[in-house]
Amino acid sequence: MQTIIEKDGDGYLAIVKDQPNLFAFAYSKKEAVQELKNVVEMIMDYHLEQINAERLIRNELTVLQEQYAV
Repeated sequence: MQTIIEKDGDGYLAIVKDQPNLFAFAYSKKEAVQELKNVVEMIMDYHLEQINAERLIRNELTVLQEQYAV
């Protein structure tokens, strides 16, 4: 992973190269990196929630499947 920090108007844009949805803006380089870290953590949390929901569905289907097993 490569992080790029570039000047953008009055602040800085922190971007993860080759990941168009991973970017953050702040008024200092340090804050831009911190905001980018927050964005990554939010996205990871979202995906973990999705995985947990899918696991619950899979478990419910497994129980249902066992009820109909011969």
